[in-house]
Amino acid sequence: MKSFIFLESKRKFNTNRQLKKSLKVFIGAAIVGCLMIGALVVWGGIAAFKTISTFATTPIIQEKILNLETEIQNMPVLNDVGCWATVQDFMNAEVWFQKPIVENFNNIKSACLNK
Repeated sequence: MKSFIFLESKRKFNTNRQLKKSLKVFIGAAIVGCLMIGALVVWGGIAAFKTISTFATTPIIQEKILNLETEIQNMPVLNDVGCWATVQDFMNAEVWFQKPIVENFNNIKSACLNK
């Protein structure tokens, strides 16, 4: 019975040209839409990468980073406690990708505040 219904609906689909044309238009629009969305995602990724890379190389930002590093080194609390090496280790972005954020913050806190 189910195969009969399937065959009957297939026969009706094959004879109905308007339905075929509508289906082709719908599938074509879906493909074009997917391509456009993919192109927008790629464009957004490239634009974000360019923005971030130019932001990091801006002289003002580099100067602020250097000022921050010198201020941190000159902080008496960090020098007295001896946790400057730990804080410097955590300034590397790779450490934050390898361990969970909470674990990194707990390590900094234990190295700098609990001694």
